[in-house]
Amino acid sequence: MKVLTLSRNYPNDVLPHLGLWVEGSVRASSALCEQRVVSPVPYAPPLPGLPDQIARYRRLPPRQERGGIAVHYPRFLAGPGHALHSIEADAYYWSIRHRIDQLRRAYPFDLIHAHFVYPDGVAAARLGQRYGVPVLLTEHALWQPWMDDYPRVRRQARWAVRHCTFQLAASTALRDSIAQVTGLPEKIRLVPIGMDPALFTPLPDPAQRQRDQILFVGRIQPVKGVDVLIEALRLLVDRRPTARLVLVGGGLYHEGTPYMKEIRALIRRLGLGAALTFAGRKTPCEVAAFMRESAVVVSPSRRESFGTVLVEALSSGVPVVATRCGGPEDIVTDGLGRLVPPEDPAALAAALEDVLAHLDRYDPEHLAAHARRTYSWDRVARETVALYEEALRRR
Repeated sequence: MKVLTLSRNYPNDVLPHLGLWVEGSVRASSALCEQRVVSPVPYAPPLPGLPDQIARYRRLPPRQERGGIAVHYPRFLAGPGHALHSIEADAYYWSIRHRIDQLRRAYPFDLIHAHFVYPDGVAAARLGQRYGVPVLLTEHALWQPWMDDYPRVRRQARWAVRHCTFQLAASTALRDSIAQVTGLPEKIRLVPIGMDPALFTPLPDPAQRQRDQILFVGRIQPVKGVDVLIEALRLLVDRRPTARLVLVGGGLYHEGTPYMKEIRALIRRLGLGAALTFAGRKTPCEVAAFMRESAVVVSPSRRESFGTVLVEALSSGVPVVATRCGGPEDIVTDGLGRLVPPEDPAALAAALEDVLAHLDRYDPEHLAAHARRTYSWDRVARETVALYEEALRRR
């Protein structure tokens, strides 16, 4: 079986952390089927004075091998921010169609799997019609309320779903969000995002953990609720002075975002400099090391379609505290950690304090075994490839 994966969100030499979860899925499924990846990147014209945020894409080769899988990086026209958002799928499709034609002659793929319905999935559905192959769409973002602001995008997304065989969603909340827009719940299959249990492992001796270390891993942006976490830390430190927070991550494109500046100002205003460490962006191996040595991993998000950090933490033998904001409700139970309302620093501080005070409730091996059994990439790959096979049978 030959599969073409289409996803702008895929790691490259410019953005090595982009779409790691897509790469994980592709690598795991490549043990069961052939894989090629097309990951379009913004066109960067050779103009003087072009900001490096755009110009750096010129450094990417048109093709390279990543983990033994061929990844193609065709260019497509993309506007700044959301300036061309409603026509982005058209620009995407016409920019890559010739390249896909060439690729198909050398690699006659049997089906297309796109990640994110817009614009990738819309382009994939058009390509599926062009070549007469089934299309599967994996969505990674909750559809509401943002899609309500873009009626043309909404119409295109609904069209793409009508013309796909299956749509994959990682959580119940994500499934419900999509079905409310498309009215086609029968096309949706729940398939979680996976993790590598060989990388995210518990410490051999749980006593070696930093028993007051709280870990946050993710982008520093408003939807992740880092401001709420900082306010919760102030409350927690007042009651548990030894508590410490490590922030791993940063902005996707650069560090000087207005939100990052707000966070640093909030830390100064609350006098938390000594209780908090900015670790910056880290590789997956470094993230795994931070996780296994921490006492608890926290996800204070305002909205989450899944919660990959949570399953990685559990596989590392570490309990979690998360907000009821979509995806975490499918992951976190009382035996694995705590769930609290979003936007509630007091509840978040109380949950963190409770977990830190009762770490013995959470057996690392039990947490890790649950994560391996439920979220390993091997299991996710088997579920995904089974859907590929069913899609081909239906054709």
